[in-house]
Amino acid sequence: MFFALGALLLFAPADSLPAQQIPADELPPPGTDTGLEGKYDPQNGIAQVARGEAQGVAIIFQDDHVVVFMPPDEVVAPGHVLVVPKRLGARNLLDLKPDEMRDLLVAVQKAAIAQKNGLGATGFRVQQNNGLSSSQTVYHAHFHVIPSFGGKAPGTPAPRRKLPEAEYNEIAAKLRAAWPK
Repeated sequence: MFFALGALLLFAPADSLPAQQIPADELPPPGTDTGLEGKYDPQNGIAQVARGEAQGVAIIFQDDHVVVFMPPDEVVAPGHVLVVPKRLGARNLLDLKPDEMRDLLVAVQKAAIAQKNGLGATGFRVQQNNGLSSSQTVYHAHFHVIPSFGGKAPGTPAPRRKLPEAEYNEIAAKLRAAWPK
């Protein structure tokens, strides 16, 4: 394993790197699905959106490979979107093919541009969790693109909340209108 820091290239064995660990008494039993391994659930909520079956979800953009949508529940900030592959079966980042990663990251960038131009975001963060120990809760690969707005000190993100339907639809319309071509 190697890490590039500026022009310096560091080589380190993978087992020597510190990692966030789940306490032993909180680990699932051996053989339990932890997100990096296991069966794909085609009925998960993101899969339903990818297939066009979910109701009340604001689709911001979609093409043959990617869907960008605002989660209907628990947004971190107004304009928070998920960028997901349409292909079912990719539980996490490790299951994605290189061309799928490219398509997803292009959509992540466009989502941030739409948040900046459509909502006046002054910043954004991209979050992507893989596996139970990294807080992944839906085992379909996805990126969160979360806008931030000036006037707030950096720190712990605000808790998620459900937006009123009118505000949710208004924000979705602004993001769609600002989606780069």
